[in-house]
Order: sequence, then C-alpha cells, then structure tokens
Amino acid sequence: MVLSDNIKNMFASFAPETQRAMDRYTSFRVGGSADLLMLPQTVEQVIALVKIAHKAELPVTIIGGGTNILISDNGIRGLVMVLTRLKQKIEQTKPSINTDDESPDQIYLTALAGESLGRLCRYAADAGLTGLAWAAGIPGTIGGAVMMNAGAFGWDMSQIVKQIEILDLATLETMVLPVNDLQFSYRKLALENSIVLKVRLGLTKADTGTVRDEFYRNLKTKQSTQPVSQASAGCFFKNPPGDKSAGFLIEQAGMKRARCNGAMVSDLHANFIVNHGNACAKDILNLAGQVRKRVYEKFGINLKKEVKTIGD
Repeated sequence: MVLSDNIKNMFASFAPETQRAMDRYTSFRVGGSADLLMLPQTVEQVIALVKIAHKAELPVTIIGGGTNILISDNGIRGLVMVLTRLKQKIEQTKPSINTDDESPDQIYLTALAGESLGRLCRYAADAGLTGLAWAAGIPGTIGGAVMMNAGAFGWDMSQIVKQIEILDLATLETMVLPVNDLQFSYRKLALENSIVLKVRLGLTKADTGTVRDEFYRNLKTKQSTQPVSQASAGCFFKNPPGDKSAGFLIEQAGMKRARCNGAMVSDLHANFIVNHGNACAKDILNLAGQVRKRVYEKFGINLKKEVKTIGD
C-alpha cells in the first residue's frame, strides 16, 4: 500500500518506520514489509495510534512476541503494532475479597500485555508462586499467550487468568473483562476486534524451592524435546481429538525431516517446522500443506494450523 503524505503526517509525532521488513519481529524469521510499524511503550500510545489509524481508515494489526505467527512474504498493509515494549513493573497483590473458589494463599500477578511470558514465569518461580511453571520455555508475550490460550503439561492460560483489560477497536473504549466473560477453548480465546492491554493472573503461594524445581524441570523438558534454538513458531498444528498428537501422526506419516527449500520438519519434534536460514513464508506454507496431505492420506485426519498466518 502506498501511503499518502497526509497519512504519514498524521503519524509523524510517533516517528513510525515505513516499509519495515517484519522478519526480525517473528521467531520464524520470515515476512514481508509493514506499511507502518510502531512499537508503543504505553497503553496511552496504543490507544492514540489506533485512533489515528481509524481516522486514516487504515487496518490495524497487533503482534506480540511474534512466536506463533507466520507473516506473508507480501507483508502487512496498514498499521502494525508490535507490543514487546508494552510493559511495566509486574504487580503482585492479594485479592481484596476472598471468594469460595479462591484459596486464601492466592496471589494476583498483573502485567501489561507486552511482558515476556518467560520473565513472568521466572518472576513467579522466584516468588514461590505456583500455577505458571508449566509455561517455562514458552516464548512470546503474556498478551499473546492469553489470545492463543497457550498451554503445556496439561495446563493452559484459561486456568489462571482472572481478568484482562482490552481496547475495543469498534468503540475505541477500554474495558475490564473478568474470566467469567471470556470464552476460552483449545488454543484460542474468542475475542474479536480487540487488543489485550493488561492481564491479571491468579497464582498460589507455595514453597519457593518446590516451584523453582518444577520450573527448571519443565524448562529442561522443553529444551530436550523441542528445537528451541532454531527459527520456528512452535507447534505448527493443533493436536487433533483423540490420543494421537499431531507430532506423532506427522512422524508416522513419514514426514519427519521433510523439506521445502529452506523449510524443514524438525528431526527433534515433528510438529515443528523450522527455518534453516533461507526459507520464505511460501516455503513454510507449502511444506505444511504437504504434511497435512500426507497425514490425511494415511490417517484420514485433517490437521488444523495452530500457527496464525498474517498479511496479504
């Protein structure tokens, strides 16, 4: 999209980058250019930028840590906001009113959406707060983790989220949504046309040594079973219903180590597609299509993507 000088002037006070390649903002290390790119540091900046984009009739795309997305080689039109700088001091508080479903040892952790999930996990472990150690080794931001209902080891975000603050893109108003108003499902939060700004988690006070041990045990498991040092977006496909994981099905279908130019199915975990340095988004999508086709031919199961594709 060619942006007029008038539109550029509307954003001038924020000094956005124009036609910025997005590969450095995703863990896949691929992606075309964003028309306008901003990395806001405050909630007020996010709101102001969205209002300008609405006035300029530009679409708005929100990216967290970029760890569960694949950006098109053609890039992203309109305004792109990467929220990795949207953070503040993590707040630790006790519930003001105890309810029947809350332990007297419950502690709230509140963070802005751009806070690193890894940092939040370590903070909780060092504070002796149990309930988040399962997320050790999961990259990305807390806002992104909530939006995709990230999970591992039988846990997911829906079990610990207490409330979120959002910006409604239709009304441009902020609102606080308690967990009872949120519709979580497997690897998804049903929240349309909104930006997560802040997240509150409900954790439980426990023995610090025990929580740290669980954290490091889970981290070690992740590091030994997943290609964490390679460029990927985590598990590419959702696990289908039943007792067979997507990784198992892909491996049994003979697709482990399958390649399409610079994209390859990991030889460590078959549900990871990795970029060996010269892949483009098209290569990754082509390889994913081959994987889905082979699994369907062998098992009659249609794998669904967990990774979200963004852009033209």
